[in-house]
Amino acid sequence: MNQRHYKNESSGRKIDLSAVIRFGILALLYSAIIYGMKYIVLTAIKMSPTGQVGNNALTLYEVHNTGAAFSLFQGQPEMLIMASFITVAAIVFGVIMLSGRLTQPNISALAFLSSGIFMNMLERIQNGYVIDYIHCNFLNGFPVFNVADIMIVFGALGLILSLLSRR
Repeated sequence: MNQRHYKNESSGRKIDLSAVIRFGILALLYSAIIYGMKYIVLTAIKMSPTGQVGNNALTLYEVHNTGAAFSLFQGQPEMLIMASFITVAAIVFGVIMLSGRLTQPNISALAFLSSGIFMNMLERIQNGYVIDYIHCNFLNGFPVFNVADIMIVFGALGLILSLLSRR
């Protein structure tokens, strides 16, 4: 048996340990980036006399979002925490079970997606809300968002592109 693979006797599938480890490392790295960016941005906002930093194109200020994407499910943190937990667990399970068939772009996209969801979930557990802080002034009426949201979007887009490229 190859050291890189572990055969799951019950399903007969080979688990590619290197793929699972790469996913874990990337997810931790992306989570650290999300946390670091939030810390830097919120520190800059708190140091600003106006409570915001930016220019005509982009403004950074703190917003407490008790909902999810585009303010859906407002005031339902428990439901959002549970949905986030189930989603991250499903992604991790999927990475383990499909590890032998995942490409590096798939692994990266899944790590983006899971780290964004996980970090928003941690904020909901800690605060009861997610702190959003990026406002694109040039997108009239577009909601305020954070780096975890960007990771979620990039992860989802990466998976969609991967699925479309298989056709």
